[in-house]
Amino acid sequence: MPRDRLYEVLWPDGDGDRSTSLKVAAHALRRILGTDEVSISYQDVGYLLRCEGVWIDIEQFEAAIEAARAAERDGDPGGALAAHHRAITLYRGDFLDGEAVQWAEEQRQWARSMVLGSLNHLRADAMRRSDPGAVITWCRRILSIDPFLEEAYQNLFVVHGMLGELGQVRNWHDLCAQRLRDGLDAAPSHRTRKIFELALSGRLLGSEPAPAAPSLQPVSLTA
Repeated sequence: MPRDRLYEVLWPDGDGDRSTSLKVAAHALRRILGTDEVSISYQDVGYLLRCEGVWIDIEQFEAAIEAARAAERDGDPGGALAAHHRAITLYRGDFLDGEAVQWAEEQRQWARSMVLGSLNHLRADAMRRSDPGAVITWCRRILSIDPFLEEAYQNLFVVHGMLGELGQVRNWHDLCAQRLRDGLDAAPSHRTRKIFELALSGRLLGSEPAPAAPSLQPVSLTA
């Protein structure tokens, strides 16, 4: 971690002798850590945190994402699903929630993007398998991270329409419209409206699959 970034995080106002203060802080942190597994050393123009044999959630999360990508490249859908499941299990919320510095926000947004990719992979798999319960679970997880993702609402319209839960179809549509209006000053897309009308009409009720919706898969894709 370069010294300048540490200065920015620890002393953003730039008052006083930040170089001396950083040396004092590093010395104090070394005393607090006091283990061979975790240590801090000065290297080049910054400080290096060494963690030997220490389990760190964000590193495990990144490893799961990489394993999922590798499995997908190798044509191993089962391995990819298992790795995506591990990734979403490791994701417990925003990275360093409440920390406002830029480097933390960058990492936070990256982690959100990666976990959304894993959740979308699991959602698409559940759609292919026509598993409404799993689709609802993954869509709700997706919307807890990105409340503006219309594709998740579209999937919810379909599965609740298949189950005959037309009130839920309307509730999810109203929530989608409200969030898009209040958060983005936008309205639901034409595709979202069409899927909503199809589900609310009752034409998907009991479909396994219905003629109007040959499978759950098509509406999971962005047109």
